[in-house]
Amino acid sequence: MAGRAGVSWTSRALRLRLPADLGRTVAAVVLVGAAYYLGARLGLGLSLIERNVTPLWPPSGIALAAFLVLGRWTWPGVGLAALAVNLPISTGPVPALLTAAGNTLAPLVAAIVLERVGFRRQLDRQRDALAIVFLGALASMTISATIGTVTLLSSKAIGADQLAGAWAVWWTGDAMGILAVAPFLLCLPLFRELEPWAARRWIEAAVILVLTTVLVSWTAYTDLPVLFLVFPLLGWASWRLQLRGAAPAALVASLIATWAATRQLGPFAGKSLLEEMLILQAFNATVALTSFFLAALVTERMGFARALMVAATDLEQRVKDRTAELNATNDRLRREIDQRQETQEQLTREEARTRREHQIADTLQRSLLPDRMPEIPGLAVAARYVPATADLHVGGDWYDVVQLRDGLIGLVIGDVAGHGLQAAAAMTELRMAVRAYAVNDPSPVAVMNSLHRLARELPMADMVTLLYVLYDPDTGTVRFTNAGHPPALLIDNERTRYLDGGLAPPLGVVGHWDYAEATQRLRPGATLLLYTDGLVEKRTLSIQDGLDRLLAEACGVEWPDLDGLCDHLLSSLAETGQVADDIALVALRPLALAGTPLSLDVPADARMLFQVRHALRRWLRESGVNARDAGEIAIACGEACGNVVRHAYGAAPGDMHVEARLVDDSIQLTVRDQGRWRRPADRGGGLGMTLIHGLSDSVDIDTDPAGTTIVMRRTVVIGGEG
Repeated sequence: MAGRAGVSWTSRALRLRLPADLGRTVAAVVLVGAAYYLGARLGLGLSLIERNVTPLWPPSGIALAAFLVLGRWTWPGVGLAALAVNLPISTGPVPALLTAAGNTLAPLVAAIVLERVGFRRQLDRQRDALAIVFLGALASMTISATIGTVTLLSSKAIGADQLAGAWAVWWTGDAMGILAVAPFLLCLPLFRELEPWAARRWIEAAVILVLTTVLVSWTAYTDLPVLFLVFPLLGWASWRLQLRGAAPAALVASLIATWAATRQLGPFAGKSLLEEMLILQAFNATVALTSFFLAALVTERMGFARALMVAATDLEQRVKDRTAELNATNDRLRREIDQRQETQEQLTREEARTRREHQIADTLQRSLLPDRMPEIPGLAVAARYVPATADLHVGGDWYDVVQLRDGLIGLVIGDVAGHGLQAAAAMTELRMAVRAYAVNDPSPVAVMNSLHRLARELPMADMVTLLYVLYDPDTGTVRFTNAGHPPALLIDNERTRYLDGGLAPPLGVVGHWDYAEATQRLRPGATLLLYTDGLVEKRTLSIQDGLDRLLAEACGVEWPDLDGLCDHLLSSLAETGQVADDIALVALRPLALAGTPLSLDVPADARMLFQVRHALRRWLRESGVNARDAGEIAIACGEACGNVVRHAYGAAPGDMHVEARLVDDSIQLTVRDQGRWRRPADRGGGLGMTLIHGLSDSVDIDTDPAGTTIVMRRTVVIGGEG
C-alpha cells in the first residue's frame, strides 16, 4: 500500500498545469526568467569558488516564490534563465546545462514538497515557518549543491580537495536564497491582501529596518562576536509587524552578513571557507527560524484571539436571540392554546370536505370508465379496475377500448400522477381526447403527438403515463407507442414476453418528442395484457421484481377465459387487505374463426353494420372462400342486416343475430331479428331484396310473431383466386 500511495503522490505532484490564457502565460514566464537572471548576476558578484559558487544565490528564492505564487508551470522561465547565466561561466555547454537543471530542479522540488505538506505562503502558522526553513531551504537545496559540485568536479573546474568547501558554499548560497529572498517576496502580496498599515506602522517598520542595517553593519566591522544582537530587533519586527516586518528585516540582516563573509570581515575573519559557510548558514538559519517562527506564532495567536472574540460575540448574540426566541415561543404557545379549538373545528370541516371530494372523484372515475367491454366479433376483451383502499386515495388510473373505422380496435391505458379530484378530472380529459384523436387519425404516432400537445397546453397533472395500442384484425398486428407506462405483456405459448418498443417519456414532461411506434404480430389465441403500475409496484419490492412476478404468473397456466386470467392476476399480485395504488387491467385476445360457424349477436344499429361485414369477411377469408364470392356474400349480408335496422324495430332498440356456416361447398348465411317489420312505403325501394336474390343461389324468408329470419345460400369456390 505504501508503494502504491507513493507512486500516486508522485504522479499528482509532478503534474504541471498550464493556464488557459497563453499570452499571460508567456508574459509571466518571461518576467520570472528576467527576475531570475538579474538575481543571478547579483549573486555571482559574491562568488567564492570559480565564478559560479556563491554563498548567496537569490535566484533560488525567486524561483521558489514564483512556483508558489504563480504556479509550477513557470519552470521554463527559470530553466532558460539558469542556462543563460551558466553558459558564460561554465567550461562547456554540457556542464552549463547540468548546472541549470540542478538550479531549476531544487526549487521545483521544494515547491512540490511544501505544497504536499500544506504550506501556506502567508506564513501565518508555526508549521509553515518550520517547513520553509527545513524542507524548502536546508533539505531541498542539497539537490542543486550536489549536482553543481559534481558537475564542477567532472569538468575539472575544481579539484577533489575543494569538493567539500564548494558543496558547502553552494548549499549555503541556495539555502540563503530561499531563507532570505523567498519570504520577502511572499510577503509582498500581503500588503495588498491584508489590512493596510497606518502611518505609524510604516514609521515603526522603517525604524526597525534602519536599526537592523546599522547594527548588522557594525557587527561586520568589529572583531567581537556580537551578531546575536540583531535577534531582539528581529523579534520586535515579528511581534509588532509579523511577516510584513520580519521578512524585510531578515533579508537585510542576511545580505549584510553574507557580504561580510565574502570579504572575511568581523566574525568571519581568519576562518577557512568551510568554517565561514558553517557560521554563515547557522546565522542565516537562526535568523530565518527566529523571525519567521515568531511571526507565524504571533499571527497564529492573533488569529486565535480574533476567533475567540468572534465566538464570544456570536455566543452573546445567540444568547440574546435564544432569549428572544423563548419569549416569542411563550407568546406563541399562549396563542396556540387559544386557537386549538378553532383549529380542531377547521380540521373537522376539512376532513369532511376531503371525504366529499374523495367520493366525488371515485364516482366520477367509475362513471367514466367503460361499464362493460364492447362485443367485437372475433375478439375477446376483458378489463378490471381495483381502486386504492387507502384513505382518500382515488387515483388517476384508467383504460378504454375504442372501435374505429376499417375494423381497427384501439386500446389505451394510462395513469395520471396524483390522487383525488384533480387526477380524476385529468383522466376524464385524456380519455375523451384519446377517443376524439383516434377517430380523426387512429395511428399511434398521431394520437400521441396530439395528446402531448394537450398535456403541454392544458393545466394537467405533473406527469401522465399512457400506452396506446392499435389492433388490426385483418392483418393480426398491433401497433403501439408507450409514453413512460409499464410495458404491455404478450402472453403466448410460443414466447411470453414484454413489448419494449415504441418507448417515449411521459406526456408533457419534455417540450418536444419525436414519437415512434412499434409493431408486433398477435396470432389467434395469444393474449395482449395492458396494466397500470399498481399491479407490479409494492412497497417492499422493486418494480423489476414486480414485473418478474407478473411474467411468472402469466406463464404458469393457460386461461381460455380472459376474465379468469384477469381475476387470477389480481388475486396473485395485488396486495391483500389495503391496496396502496389503483390497479387497471385490459386484456385482448384474437379468436380463431375458421373451422367453426360464425355467430354474432349485435345491436340493430347502423353503426354495427361495418363490424358485422368486417367479421364476416374475416371468417370467409380464414375459411378459404374465394375473394370474389366472399365480397358478394358480404354485400348480401349487409343488405339483409340493413333491412333489419330500417324495418324491424322502428325507433325502439333491438338486437339481431347473424350466423354463417360452411356446408360442403356452399355458404349458408342466416340473419334473424325479433321485431315486427314495418310495411315498406311506396318510394321506389325494394332494391335491397333484389340485390340479395341476385347475389344468392337461394333465399328463404320466414316471418312470424317471434321475428323475421332470412336464410341465404350460395355455392362458393374454396381456395381459388377468383
